[in-house]
Parts: sequence; C-alpha cells; structure tokens
Amino acid sequence: MTKTRNITRYEAAMGGSYSFRGWRLCITRQKERFVRYFSDREHGDDADRAFAEALKMRDAILDELQTGKSTPAAVFARFRKVYP
Repeated sequence: MTKTRNITRYEAAMGGSYSFRGWRLCITRQKERFVRYFSDREHGDDADRAFAEALKMRDAILDELQTGKSTPAAVFARFRKVYP
C-alpha cells in the first residue's frame, strides 16, 4: 500500500501477540483533532478493506471541511456521532 496523508498503519503488541492491527485516521485543523481507528478484525481480518474504510471517511471529512460552511470542531463532532 502507498503512503496516504492522514492515514497510518497502527499495530499494538501486548505480550507476544498483537492486540490491535489496523489503520489510524488523524486529521487536525485549527487546533482541533479527529482520530479514528479502523481495525483489520472489524473488516474480516482484511487490511485492505479497513484501509478503504479509513480512506472513505478521510475523504468525506476533507470534502466537508473544504466547503468552509462549518468549523472543524463541528465537522469532527458530526463524524464522531455518525461513526461511533
């Protein structure tokens, strides 16, 4: 997979195994931060599917921020409610 802005691979190990494998979406605007994790496990142990979901959300958030109709805090709050 290619490096994509705002999305990074995240793997957390506890003991000898991984407790989390997936992708981390992080967007910061005007000192407001939105972070969401997309677990491989939640997507059928498929890293590509988890990445596609992270990319889809990132694009939706950036599109909404681009319009300038809402503050970043309002946009991030909406996405936190829609996608708990």
